[in-house]
This record gives sequence, C-alpha cells and structure tokens, in this order.
Amino acid sequence: MPSNLKPTLVLWGVRMGFLSYGWDAGVLGGVLQTKAFQSAMKAPDTTTTAMIVASFLLASWLGCVMAASPWSDKVGRRMWVMAGAGVQIFGTIICASAYSPGQLIAGRVLIGVGNGFVVATGPVFVAETTGTVKQRGPLVGNLMGFACVGTACAYWIDFGFTYASGQAAWRLPIAMQVIFSILTIALMYPNGDSPRWYYLQNRPEDGRLALEQIYNDNDMATKVAAEIQTELTQEVGETLRFSDFFIDRSETKAATRIRDGVILVGVAYLMGINMIFYYMTTIFQVYIGLEPTTASICSGAATTLLAIGTFVGSMFCEKGGRRKWLLWGSALQSCFMIAFVGLLAVGTKAASSAAAAMLFGWILVFSPTWAPLPYIYVSETMPLRHRHTGVGLSISAQWLMAFLTVYAGPIGFERVGWKIWIWFAVFNVIGFPYVYFFLKESRGRSLERMGELYNEKLVFHTDGSEGTGSANGSLKEIKVGIDGEKA
Repeated sequence: MPSNLKPTLVLWGVRMGFLSYGWDAGVLGGVLQTKAFQSAMKAPDTTTTAMIVASFLLASWLGCVMAASPWSDKVGRRMWVMAGAGVQIFGTIICASAYSPGQLIAGRVLIGVGNGFVVATGPVFVAETTGTVKQRGPLVGNLMGFACVGTACAYWIDFGFTYASGQAAWRLPIAMQVIFSILTIALMYPNGDSPRWYYLQNRPEDGRLALEQIYNDNDMATKVAAEIQTELTQEVGETLRFSDFFIDRSETKAATRIRDGVILVGVAYLMGINMIFYYMTTIFQVYIGLEPTTASICSGAATTLLAIGTFVGSMFCEKGGRRKWLLWGSALQSCFMIAFVGLLAVGTKAASSAAAAMLFGWILVFSPTWAPLPYIYVSETMPLRHRHTGVGLSISAQWLMAFLTVYAGPIGFERVGWKIWIWFAVFNVIGFPYVYFFLKESRGRSLERMGELYNEKLVFHTDGSEGTGSANGSLKEIKVGIDGEKA
C-alpha cells in the first residue's frame, strides 16, 4: 500500500528541485570574473571556462536521457526526483571544495546528472497529481518561475559577495545550492507516487487510493480511473518505432507527440536564453561596456525580470491557449533580438546602451511565453505509456542545445564578435512557423483526452468508456475535460 499522497508537498518538493536548477544556472555566471575564482582555478582560458560552465548542461542532458530510458519507468516519479536531489548534494560538495578546473567540472557533472533526473520527472509528477485541468498548466509553468527565482537569487547573492574577500566570495554561493536539494528530498519523502504511475504498473488499488487523496471525491476518482484505464487499453501493443518519428502510422501518434516536444524545446533553447543568463555579467561588462558594479546590478535586475515574467505567463497561460502565447512570443522576441544584433554591430557607446535595453525587452517577452510554455506543453501532451520517455527526451533537447550554445558561445564571441547573435535571431524567427504549422492546442483537456488531438477516433464518453466520432464536434462527450473539472 502506498504512503499518503499529498499534492501540495509534491508541488513544493519539485519547486525546490527547480530552484536548485535555477541557482546553478545563475551562480557561476556571477563569480567567473572574481579574483578569488580566477586564483583558485588558475586563470582558466576561454575554452576551459566554457567547459566548466557547459559541463553541467551536457550532464543534465545525460540525466534526462537516463530518466527517459525504457527501464526508468519502473522506478517511479517520486524516486527519480529524490535520487536527482541526492546526486546534486554530492556534486555541490565537490564543487564548493574545488581547487582545479578538473575537480570543478567533475562536481558540475554530478550536479547536472541529478538535475536531469529532477527536471525530466518533476513536471510529469506535478501534471499527474494536479486536481483540475485549469490548474495543471499554471502549476507546471510556474516550476520554471521557481527556476528563474533561483537564478535571480544566485545573481543577487553573487553581487553581495563581490564585497567579500577570500575564497568564500565564490565557494559559499555555490555551496548554498545544497539547501534546495535537501528540501526537495524532505518534501518528497512522505509522499506516495502518481496515480497514473500506479495504474501503469498494474497497481489499480494503489492508483485508486491516490486518486481519492487528490480529489477527496469518490465519484470523481472513479471517473478519472476509468479514463486512465481506457487510455492504457488504447495504448496496449503500441511500441515506438524509429520510422514513426518521420511517418507516424500508430493510433495514438506517440512518436509524433515526442517529436513535436523535442523540436519545441530544442528551438526554445536555441533562442539564446542560456547564452544570456550564463554569461550575462560578462555580456554587460565585456561586450556592452558597462562598469563591473553596473553589470552585476543589470544582471540581477534581468534575472528578477525573468522570474516575474515567468510567473505572470504561467498564471495566465489558460487565457488564449498555448499556441497564441508561443506565437506572440516568437514574433516579439524576433523584433527585439534583431534590433539587439543591429545595435551591437554599430558598436558605439550609445548603441551599446540601446542594445542593453533591447536585451531587457527580449527577456520581458521570453519570460511569460517561451520560458514556461514548452514545459507545460510536453508534460501534458505525451501518452501515458510513453510519458516518461517523451518528457525526458523533450527536456533533454533543452540541455543539448544549451550545451551547444553555452560552450560555443564564448568561443564565437572571441572569434566573430557580435555576429554570433545572428544564430539566435534565426531561431527566434523559426519558432513562429513551427508553432503555427505543427503544434496543436492542448489547453482545456485532461491528460487522458490528449489523444483526441491526434486521432479523432479516440473519443471518451463522460462515463469513462471509449467512444468514436469527431473529437472536435462531440461537445457533450468532451465537456468534462473542457470545463476543467479534472486533470
């Protein structure tokens, strides 16, 4: 029999995991230029610095791929999140005590693997334990808000420690990451697992108990249980074939959903967000020409703006739908990024100041749109039997693209200067046609009804039995999902 499932504890446990992710994304960028760090790491060159920063990203990709592997679904959502936080603790200890680039990279690899476990599994756990459709999108979306809070807090802590002396100026900010990992484990431990996972593991009694703990309503638990079992029945015998990722002939279109998620997240993280936030202080100080103190203040302000915008976007993501937020975001981001590139090309002091303003404008748009929406979309559109694989592979694209940009970025800065930003401008533009032509609107549907978007024959009756007909035309049958009475 599973432990009591407390959705609030699950939510806050995953939030702490994302705070840890955001902290790591921000903390190193603020200490790279400090004398204490440069002394301890023996003044690393550009390539070594890029590897120190980017090793976390490549390791996070590995962690996501491990969490997406076929055998990983046997472990459960809860255990993956706790295991990730545990690995992060060991990595943080190694990083905080490092006296060479090799030791620091080793620690960041461990942190990255643990982070991959958390970010690949946490959104699934939250989506599968949220009580209503209308709450699911905002709650999954604000996980990225907490990641941005972690980044903002790290930058402000870094700024405060610029007035400190000695090795504590960079070691203590890095060590503070362990607090969030400990909180993640403490909040996760008392819980059972997701009801969807129990049904997937052929443990219907445990799944039913978990549903009752989520809804506190036997009738609603019965209805959701029937839909989960119907979805699993529809997916019986379907396996992922490599050819389906190009021409998907399956009933549930699992490969299509995974492919769409991988491309969506990959495009989002080729727009420049990791490049900006890992090297923000360096960008403001070295390439825009601001004074060190001013550069640190601007970095903290930008990360704070990102956090606020992500929470706002998550709060209102049910207004207008997923596609509209992404389309408007891509269009406006393209304008700001193209202007940013043009102003950097001019190279004057006035143009550099205007470029900084364009960068803030880009962050203002990205934060409520392309920051939270990809996580929301991939966590809710994957079929249950392949949800761990789909979300894990989708989010692994984030880390692979982030590694590419963060590792190649400073080298590109050194060799081609401002022209490196053309790369990011191109992907801001590409986002619009991709969303318009390939993504379907997932707002307002329960997790079990997402199949209707990809196959009109997969329609459920409100009593949980399987039906057939048009998914778009049978309003009576899909009313429960649209009204947001359940997730």
